[in-house]
Order: sequence, then structure tokens, then C-alpha cells
Amino acid sequence: MSLFGNLEGNEKPRGGVMARLRAWRGGFVEDSESSVPVEPAFGPVRPVRKGAGAPSGSLGAFLRDADITDVESVETGTVSGQDRACEPVSVADLSPQAQDHAWPDAGAVEPRGVAVLAQPEAPLDAHPGEQPEAQSPWREPDAPSEVGPDDAARQATHAREQDPQEQQADGLPRTALATPDIEYIPVGMPQLSSAQALADFKRVLCDTTPDATLRITPDARREFVAVDMQAGMAVVIATRAFHEGALYTTYLRDLERAHISVREEMVATAEVIADVYERARIRVSSQLPEGSRAIALFRDVIEAAHAYGASDVHWESRDYQSDAELRFRVDGDLYTYRRMPKATVLRALSASYQDLVQRNTNSGNAFQPTAPQSAMIPLALATDTLNLRWQSAPQVGGFDVALRLLDGNFRNYTVRMPHAMGLETSQLAIVESLGHVSGGAVLLSGETGSAKSTLLRALAWMIDGRELKKQYAVSMPSEYPMPWLSDQSVPRGLDETEEEFRRKVATIIRTLMRMDPDDLTVAEILDSAVAGLVVELALTGHPVRTTIHADSIIGVFMRLMGDRLQMTADEVSSEKFINAVGNQKLIPMLCPHCKTPAAEVMGEAELALLRTKFGLDTSKMACRNDDGCEHCRKQGLVARDGKVAAGTKGQTLAMELYRPTPEFLDRIAVRDWRGAEESWRRERTADFGSADMTGKTIYEHALYKASRGLIDPRFIDRAMKPFSVYRVMPDRDGRMPA
Repeated sequence: MSLFGNLEGNEKPRGGVMARLRAWRGGFVEDSESSVPVEPAFGPVRPVRKGAGAPSGSLGAFLRDADITDVESVETGTVSGQDRACEPVSVADLSPQAQDHAWPDAGAVEPRGVAVLAQPEAPLDAHPGEQPEAQSPWREPDAPSEVGPDDAARQATHAREQDPQEQQADGLPRTALATPDIEYIPVGMPQLSSAQALADFKRVLCDTTPDATLRITPDARREFVAVDMQAGMAVVIATRAFHEGALYTTYLRDLERAHISVREEMVATAEVIADVYERARIRVSSQLPEGSRAIALFRDVIEAAHAYGASDVHWESRDYQSDAELRFRVDGDLYTYRRMPKATVLRALSASYQDLVQRNTNSGNAFQPTAPQSAMIPLALATDTLNLRWQSAPQVGGFDVALRLLDGNFRNYTVRMPHAMGLETSQLAIVESLGHVSGGAVLLSGETGSAKSTLLRALAWMIDGRELKKQYAVSMPSEYPMPWLSDQSVPRGLDETEEEFRRKVATIIRTLMRMDPDDLTVAEILDSAVAGLVVELALTGHPVRTTIHADSIIGVFMRLMGDRLQMTADEVSSEKFINAVGNQKLIPMLCPHCKTPAAEVMGEAELALLRTKFGLDTSKMACRNDDGCEHCRKQGLVARDGKVAAGTKGQTLAMELYRPTPEFLDRIAVRDWRGAEESWRRERTADFGSADMTGKTIYEHALYKASRGLIDPRFIDRAMKPFSVYRVMPDRDGRMPA
């Protein structure tokens, strides 16, 4: 039996003996007068009303018998040709529930909570062309007339088809239907009954201000709200009417463009939405919990660092200083951003580590200044999504926390390609060839913050036929979004020893070797176990990319065959093992608008050395303008000597990249490091002012960039190696640059 069968049945009742027999089976024949439908309870149960009017169980009877406590509807006649009217009722006479549903513009005589059937324009059985008798909509009811079963069914069907909002010529509604207190909401759309029922959220994402994450109109603010539950995850709440409008979909798309994923959609009344906004306002007022204020401070610092284009944020706290110092690394240099009370900084770091850290990436559940800790923090800002790499360590008389700001957009990610990093054509040719190999390893070296992970990520993206391959990555922990491959993040436990961590990484690599990999990216060669696995993968036909701590190409081979990694000479010198090896460094670029000619800054002796020793043209060389200009000056960032950050605009990559030759590997096999370096550098065919980097070192690549006026030559002399100390070697033909 259908629960609401009488509401759905449109079949006319049939006469005859079988119909009478079905009438005796009350509750099993839906169209029978004796059947009593089972209806949901809308308050106190009222007896089913029978008699003239809509048949019991029909939609009209359901509306007629609605739970109206203060006013009872008056049944006055049939639907066809007769009127069913009520005395005029004031809204004040209604129950509070009925007043809530009253039409605001219906006046005092048309409450929405009262069942009223006004006089129709013409009887249902009126003949065409016959004019009905003029009647007032509020006239006294006529005597009831006889209505047959067929007429009642036809009239009930006609009543259901009428539009309750349809107006007569005199402006009065043709039908005012009773509205129950229960709201019906679409399937799958939960209803928020109160603002207190909403789980704790971080902040409201939408506002009418221009700097809001989601900018909405003042009218939409009354019916729509989006709250940030955690970094990049939101819950959206709207009224039912707003949810069905086009603007609702637009706001969801705006959130998606802001890289915010909607975890749940809910419906609520305008009053509940207003309470959500009020709850958010209270959170940011003076009654805001201490932890929330601390997280807000942490977010403000990260947003400021991102606006400056910083790559790292350093929090430095010392017991012997009254304030902690916050420093940003911008274009390779560290500048002081703020000095704050140590207690405030400690609260901000503790709250952020506890509430914002991504699961399974942290070493410890709480921030401990006395122990080294690492973690990853996904953070959704107003204009971007970041992934913060947290590394903290105790220091003498305090602690340091270093946060690396990384791209965290996994949905609309971008890959920084090698040509955009500053590599030259000859180097790009080697990089391009690495995407067409079947086995072998690529080893990159360089200091911390030299874009090694960025280049590894690009190499994994550039693999030929990537769509048809299974790629894996082992990160420690994961830093950049690489959704095209399977990336396994390996956190370092708080109480985990170095040996235990290395053993864990080796175990993960062994597991991936049994998962049908096509190629593998390993964040770093940590020990002999990891190095042995890299060799095994490379020599069995799996391309491998990894990094290693070394200061030059020759230094990479010395590390591989050293006492710590203990790789054999046969493995390292095999032509199938190493596809390419590189060493790289990021160098600040000069502001093109205010850079100063080198002849006005550097001494004549230095310029002469560049001309005679390296054969460079110094006429295009330029130096950094410490005063800067409106294009590069960064107000709010100062060096410890008080100078405002200025003079640089971005960074470029200087690199030595080499594909080993058999002659080179022969020298490596017998540990002839000097002979191997000479073999490599004698492949040079161009002078130091040429873009051809064949056989050139990272130092010589930097010299070329200085000769083009891109970087300050003084940086090479002071941060890499003095001009007078650097050893120049002859090219393939035995010629020196001078």
C-alpha cells in the first residue's frame, strides 16, 4: 500500500459489486471512502473530516485539515458551483507558526496559514459563453449541493491543477493554501537549524568588501554564507530560494577559482544565516579565543610574506632579547619584517602547528621549541593556495622556525619549466634529452633553496609518454603538487632517529619497486641503502631522478664513492647509470629600471681582471642600486643595517649540467678527480661571453649572466669565489679566454 496513495491516485472510482467489496476492505483500497490514509503527523492528530468537499485523502482534504490551532476553516459547500469561504481573519489572531507563513503583502484578511477557497471566476460546469452571476468573494455560503463520486474526483483533480498564486482581476488570490510548519528540502541537502549547530569554522569567506576571498552583494549576504572549515575546504549555506537561483552557482564557481573546495552544501533560513555571520563577528571581536587570534596572526604574516614574493619566513626567538624577529627571504636576501613579543610569536606558532598542519606530515602533535620538528601546512590565502614546509630546531638561548613557501594548488597547478628558470639553449638540449631515456639516473646538487626540487618536478613532467606510464615519487615530505603521479610523503617522527628515518625511506622505495613503476623521483640520497636502491632501479631500466649534497659535478661523484654512500667504482662509472649530473644556484637579478653601470661602482682593477682573465666585455655589466626605485623598493622590509630592501627583481638559475662521456667515466673509475674535471672542462668550445654552456662550470655560467647585465658581478666575487682565486682552464683547442 502506498503511504500517500490517496494523494497520487487520479483514477475515477468505479461502481459495481467489486467496488462495494473493495469498500469493505478499508485501508487497502486507496480510492475507497472507507480507507483512512496514513499521513505524517503535523502536531495533534485530528479526526479525518468526511462529507462534502474534497474527498478524504486528496490534496485538498490534506490542506483543508492542516494543523491550524487558532482559526478553524469553515466548510461551506462543494468545489463545483458552490463556495467555500471563511470570515475575514486578522494576522494577529493566528498562531505564531501561522504568522511566520503569512504573506507580507496580503493584508489583514489573507493569512497564509488559513485555508481559504475564494469564489472562482466561473463554475466548473458553466457552459461556454454563459456569464456567471456577479458575486462577492466574501458572500455567505450557499446550501450544499449533491456531489457524486465522479464529480468529486474530477473537482479534486481540477483543484490540484490550480496555481495558488494566480490572481483574480480584483487582485485577490484565487486560492490561499494552508502551509504546514515543516519545511521540505531537496534530497541530499541537509538543513541547518541554527548557527550553533554548525561545526567550528575558521572564518567567513564571503563579504561585500573588495579584499574578501569571495566578494558578494549586500542582498546576497542575507541569504548566502561560505565558511572556511579548514585550509581550502568550505561549507556553503544558503536559503532555499537563493540555492535555486543562478547567483548561487556563480558563487560556487568563484570559490573553485579561488582554489577552495566546497565540502558540503546546506540550506537554512535567513535568520540562521544572519546568526552565522554574527558568530563569525564574535570570533574576531575582543572575545575571540586566544588560539584563533594566534592563528589569525600566523596567517597575516604568511600573507604578507607571499605579497612580498618571499621564498622563506624565519621566526627567530631568543631568551636574551625582549622581542622575537620575523624575517623574510626575498630574492635570496633576508630582511626583517617585524619584531613581536616572544610570547605572542610562541602562541601563534603553537596554535598553527596544532590546528593547521596536514595529517601524516608532522613530527609530533604539538610544537616543541626544544626539539627539531618538520611538517607541511596547506594554507588557502585570498589569492593563492600555499604549501608551507615547516622546519624548526632549538638554538642557543631560543629556537628558530623556518617556513618554505611552496605552491600548494593541486587543482590548477603550474609547472615551472627549465627555460623559465634561466637555463641556456645548450643546457635545455640536455634537459630535453632526459625525457627520452629508458633507465639511468639524473643527480642534481646544490645548496638549500637552489630550486633542485623545482627542476626535479619539471623533469618528471617532461617524461615522454607520461600519460601512458606509472610514475612514483618519494618526498620527505611532499612539497609541490604533482597530481599526475603517485607521490608518497615521508614525515620525520619527533622521537625518530636518523637511522630509523633512513630505514623507513628505504623500505618505502623497496615497496614501490614491487608496484610496477615506470620511473621514480626520490627527494634525496640519504645513505648507502637509498643509494643502492637508486642504482638498482637505474640499471634495471627505470629512469630515476634524485638530489645529493655536493658543491660541484665532481663533488657528486666523490660523494657517491665516499665512505658514507660506499658505491662501487663499477656502478658509478657504468655508462648506463648516470644520464646527467648537475650543480645549481639561484642568484638575485638586478632591477632593470635602476641598475647602475659597473664602471660607476666597481674599481678599475676589478674590471680589468674581468677583461683580462675571463675575456669579458664589461661595458654592459651593471651593479645593484641599494636605494632602488619605485619598481623594486619593498617598503616594510629592512636589512639589519637599516637599509630598505631594494635593487633586485627576481632570481635566475646558474647551473653546470653535464652528460658524462666514456673518457670522463674512465677517470672516475680510478678516482682521478682532477683528470675527470679537466676532461669535462676541455669540452668547452666558446668563450665566457657566449651562451654556449658546453664544458662550462656554474661559476662561468654566472659570469655570462653578469656580462649581460642580469646579475651583479660583485655577487660572484663575494658569494661564490673571488675572481683572483678562480682557476680558468683552456678550451678544446687549448686556448685561454684572454
